[in-house]
Amino acid sequence: MNFATSGHEALSLLDQSEYDVLITDLQMPEMSGLELLGKVVNRHPQVVRMVLSSTADQEVAARSATLAHHCLLKPCDAETIQSAVESALSLRVVFDDPTLKNLVSGLNTLPSVPSVYLRLMEVFASEDVSPKQIADVIRQDMVMTAKVLQFVNSAMFGVQRQITDPTQAVIYLGPETVRQLVLVASAFGAFKPKNLRGFSVEKLQKHSLAVASLARIVAESLELSKASIDHAFVGGLLHDLGKLLLACNYPDKYAEAIRSARQDALPERLAEVRIFGTTHAEIGTYLLWTWALPDPITEVVLRHHEFPAEPMRLFSPPVAVHLADAMVNGGLDDHAVSCLRSVGLRDKVAYWQQMSDKLTPGIELGAGAHPMLGKPN
Repeated sequence: MNFATSGHEALSLLDQSEYDVLITDLQMPEMSGLELLGKVVNRHPQVVRMVLSSTADQEVAARSATLAHHCLLKPCDAETIQSAVESALSLRVVFDDPTLKNLVSGLNTLPSVPSVYLRLMEVFASEDVSPKQIADVIRQDMVMTAKVLQFVNSAMFGVQRQITDPTQAVIYLGPETVRQLVLVASAFGAFKPKNLRGFSVEKLQKHSLAVASLARIVAESLELSKASIDHAFVGGLLHDLGKLLLACNYPDKYAEAIRSARQDALPERLAEVRIFGTTHAEIGTYLLWTWALPDPITEVVLRHHEFPAEPMRLFSPPVAVHLADAMVNGGLDDHAVSCLRSVGLRDKVAYWQQMSDKLTPGIELGAGAHPMLGKPN
């Protein structure tokens, strides 16, 4: 490790040698942490960027979200910093791909961490947070309030009566689930795709909710830990976020990828590789990395198309989302069913499919269909 006493000195060190990680305070003499991060993005984009901030810096820290990969709250012990560095470097391997770097450099729309989500995180930091306190944050945004209530009253959660108040929603679903719904509603609301005929953010949102809900059921059936079940749910909510990034920033090329998938009966991800050289999973992972979401969630988004060759590796959040996504999109392939049978989960498959049918009554996906565009003509 090398230590610099100013932003100028840090830049000088970076120019002289290769470094993996930069950790900077926001408040510094001569050059602020934000200024330093902005220069490092341009001059040394391969460096993992981390910010140390106090609670008083939260508004500034929020503005640094698109410049820093991780924001750490002071006081911060060495173990926390070490853990953050290790997890960041493990994911950085993905972002070293030149094709992905070029694609990301052309993005015009790369939203920062949703502000409502940040405010909720501050509330959750309190020891005795009440449902009303959480609901009060949601009420500050009328669009967010409407979205959360729409989600809560959807078929995904099996509500027996109409819920019309955010406080009721928090009590019914629990604070953590509501926080996760705020994150996905904020994320989807940040994108407004244009010039892509038939593109529907609402359909993709509905698909993502169905996958998340089913992924939680699958994760419970796999007897994963509570934390892993939560990671499967949030990862399911966000697994296709990369599609919105591609649709917003490269509408013509993304439409070409969709047509290619239909015409040649290809999986979407292979058509994306053909057109972009990478997939929505990788680019969605990049966005969540800039938002400093927990690595297990980011890994779900990155690996939700992967199915492990070894049966005992089935028991993980990425696999739960993979299975849920496959069933919502039409069903499991023979290889997946065979693997599940080999570890004694054969009886679970029919139950998962039954739950999938209940969760997706409005999504009709036939052969070659696209979850945002519906059945092909």
